[in-house]
This record gives sequence, structure tokens and C-alpha cells, in this order.
Amino acid sequence: MIRRATIDDLNKILSIVRSAQLSLRELGIDQWQDGYPSSDVIMGDITAGIGWVAVDEMNTAIGYAAIPLTGEVAYTQIPDDAWHTLNRYVVVHRLCVDGSIRRKGIAMELMAHAATLGREASLDGFRIDTHRGNIRMLSLIKKLGFDYCGIVRYDSGERLAYDKSL
Repeated sequence: MIRRATIDDLNKILSIVRSAQLSLRELGIDQWQDGYPSSDVIMGDITAGIGWVAVDEMNTAIGYAAIPLTGEVAYTQIPDDAWHTLNRYVVVHRLCVDGSIRRKGIAMELMAHAATLGREASLDGFRIDTHRGNIRMLSLIKKLGFDYCGIVRYDSGERLAYDKSL
């Protein structure tokens, strides 16, 4: 089940984030190794109403994603004609799953929920970006039918950007 994250989920979400950071480090990926996403970032997601959690049968968070319906300013770095969708799109950021239960479809559920939110908001597309070394995320993106559109640059480095129609 997917539900909106609350302040009561914060500690568990941060635990999931730390697990994801460790996993990325073990893969030799520098993504999320600089303290991002911080407690303040996750709190901002929750306060803005864009933080979502996948929960187990005890209603405990086992996965997390920020799902804004308002776009991503960094995506303006890529020319409009490189995107396959119009400028009304849902985004997924900070997708992570509890390390003890990876490969159970939790990330897929969060991505499906994002697509549902986008369709309910009458958005045209779904965009996402990730580190070029994040093979797990790249595999998920490919499996879900996203198309490569270009590179976006954040303070933390370059990310590969993808989209698909809803």
C-alpha cells in the first residue's frame, strides 16, 4: 500500500535513506554520499505533501519517494524538443527502498503510484533522472519504458534524464 508520508514516518524514512546511501556506496556510486537527502529535505517533502511511503502490513514505511506534480526546474536544461512529452509532467525524486526487502517490487509500486497521481492530475508525462552508475534505478527506468532525453546538472553532479507518456 502507498500513502502520503507524515512526520511520524520521518525516522523510518531516514533509516531507509541511510540504507540506500550505504548500498550506493558499496556499488562505488557517489550519488547521495554528501548527506543528501537530509532530514530537512525529507521534512520539506512531507510538509509540501509530495512525500509518499510504501508501507507493510503494520503500516510501517518500507519505501519512499518524493512525487511532485509541478515539474522540475533542472529539466529546463534539456531542450524541449529532446523530451518526448509536453511540459506537464509528474516527477519522482529520492526513490529508495528498505535494504532488507529490496527486489520485492516496492520501487515499482511507488513508480506506479506516481503515474497514477500524474494521470489523476491530467498530466501528459512522467520524468525522472538518476546517476549514470545507479544500475538498479537505470534497470527500473528501462523496465518501465522510459526514454532517454539528455543530461541535467545539479550541484551534486550530472544525472541522466528520462521521460515517458502517461
